[in-house]
Amino acid sequence: MSEMATEVTDNADAPVLSDNQATDWREGLSDELRAEPTLANINDLESAAKTLVHQQKMMGSRIPLPKTDEERDELYTKLGRPENATDYKVDVPQGYEQYYPEEMMTSFKETGHQLGLSPEQMQGLVEWQKGSVDFQMNQDQVSGQALGTQTEESLKQEFGANYDKNMTAAKRALAVYGNDALSEKLANPAIGNDPDLIRLLANAGKDITEDSATGTANNSLVMSPMDARMRIDQINSNKSHAYWDATNPKHIDAVDEMNQLFAKAHPE
Repeated sequence: MSEMATEVTDNADAPVLSDNQATDWREGLSDELRAEPTLANINDLESAAKTLVHQQKMMGSRIPLPKTDEERDELYTKLGRPENATDYKVDVPQGYEQYYPEEMMTSFKETGHQLGLSPEQMQGLVEWQKGSVDFQMNQDQVSGQALGTQTEESLKQEFGANYDKNMTAAKRALAVYGNDALSEKLANPAIGNDPDLIRLLANAGKDITEDSATGTANNSLVMSPMDARMRIDQINSNKSHAYWDATNPKHIDAVDEMNQLFAKAHPE
């Protein structure tokens, strides 16, 4: 009994260890793993298990980088690329169809499919292209207006008093020799404001003038029946003209001008 009491007394001051503290959970690992710094802050086996589960979940939510063409195709499919290039449903902005011809759209879809683009990405590129077209059209308009001003100033200096007559002759030539397709092209400021083209039309218009007074003091005021009809159309289309406003101080003069135009446009 005394020996047993002595043994109990000798161990009475020893610390009581918990299950986790009784043994180091790393003892069953190799020397290399026990020395791994990654495990230094993991205190027990349960914490190690939780860390492993968390890492596995994180890895499962990530997409591995493809190493082969087959893996790349699989990745593109997961990201939403359709099976075939023809499966893309791209909406062309209304009014912009001329900028997206069928041949170009076919090539566009094939290239997008090769790059692994999703339908949303393809549509986004179409919208970007629309913005690019709008920007270019705006730039062309600004450049065309600047060119128009420059051309007008240059031709006024060149034609002098005959400027209005020559411009009327140019319009006459366009009306006689031109067509709707040409008029549409000339509506482009970069083309219609070309001074060389205007000179050409003005010279051509002179050859078809029905009434001329070349060499007289008033040759700049010469007007053919065709010119008169064009002027009548201009006044009729401009409802702010004094001809249409009886309260305008110039109304009487405008009526007189219109009567003279009708007489010139329809000679007996």
